[in-house]
Amino acid sequence: MVETRSGKITSPYTQEQQEKMTGLVRENKERKELLKQGKLKAMVEEQAAKMKKLEEEMEEKKKVAEEEAAAEAEEERKRREEKGETSDRAKEDAAMEKKITEWIANLSLGEDEEARFYVPQDERDALANALAAMEDPLERQEAEEEKKLE
Repeated sequence: MVETRSGKITSPYTQEQQEKMTGLVRENKERKELLKQGKLKAMVEEQAAKMKKLEEEMEEKKKVAEEEAAAEAEEERKRREEKGETSDRAKEDAAMEKKITEWIANLSLGEDEEARFYVPQDERDALANALAAMEDPLERQEAEEEKKLE
């Protein structure tokens, strides 16, 4: 559309042609938007499939680790039975087996949580008591950070 000096508006296209072009432009925008949404949906589905595959792999690895630990414990038990070891060893075996099952159960925990399980409860309690006894907050914070780094 062009406006002349006299104030008239002229257009090289008829009203019908302009409406047709406007409709085509609108359809083109809608088609592009639908394509964009389709691509986004495909990406989301692809990522969901990848996550599912990773979860399945983690479950499989966890099962394998459990089976290996159980087989190892069984093998160790059989070896001890053959040697005729005392019942004290059986208690130690039970404790070791408990530690192994805890370790397997905590495979999916984060590093901080996992590290916490490697430190025995009595050591954690002793550290908590020592930190509570410190009066200087900077000293306490420094000690906590050193212990975390260990």
